[in-house]
Amino acid sequence: LLDCFSIPTVLALSWIFLKIRYKIVHILGVGVCLVGVGCVVWADVDEGKGGVGGNDRLLGDMLCLSGATLYGISNVVEEFVVKMHDCIEFLGMLGLFGSVINGIQLAILERQEVAVIRWEQWQIVALVISFAVCLFFLYSTMPVVMRISSATAVNLSILSADFYSLLIGVFLFQYKFHVLYILSFTLVATGVLLYSLKPTPIAHQTGHYRSELLARIHYKTKIPLLKLSTQCLD
Repeated sequence: LLDCFSIPTVLALSWIFLKIRYKIVHILGVGVCLVGVGCVVWADVDEGKGGVGGNDRLLGDMLCLSGATLYGISNVVEEFVVKMHDCIEFLGMLGLFGSVINGIQLAILERQEVAVIRWEQWQIVALVISFAVCLFFLYSTMPVVMRISSATAVNLSILSADFYSLLIGVFLFQYKFHVLYILSFTLVATGVLLYSLKPTPIAHQTGHYRSELLARIHYKTKIPLLKLSTQCLD
């Protein structure tokens, strides 16, 4: 539940820095999604999965909140970059600097784990390659989705990932699932639909960001600037 803290982080940062002004329907959509997440937590507790914790829960909670906050910050920055610049340029920089940073992180923190991997087993190699391919498609499509929607919509959609993980577990590992998982997925999907019913308006005081964004939308869609400006105002 704590990793959902990225959603209020994105909402707050989008309000402050991107000057996004949310309407009642957007807040309602976010609320429905969070109720759906609550159903997942309820199902876990009901099945006894949440009864045992680690030795240092406070540290774990703080690390989870910190990670969710940083993820929310990165999403808002990504939305700003892909809407003001080109997605290809963003992906190029992400691949360049990401490879260096992650390579250093891997060498420092996980070199022992990598050393004991049995690379001669084709199953392990296949799983590693599959994981890398999935991440490639995730990070390649994320900027496109950010460009046509928003960081908030992306974070709300990611909430449904638990359901898909469970679905795969049912077929591969014969997991037994709680009926609340179905309710959770339904609520998350409903919340995302509610959030997407109306575009998030841009405040008057956005200055250069608002002008550039409207110009780029006009260039892509050929919608008159006057009509776009009317739709994007409070």
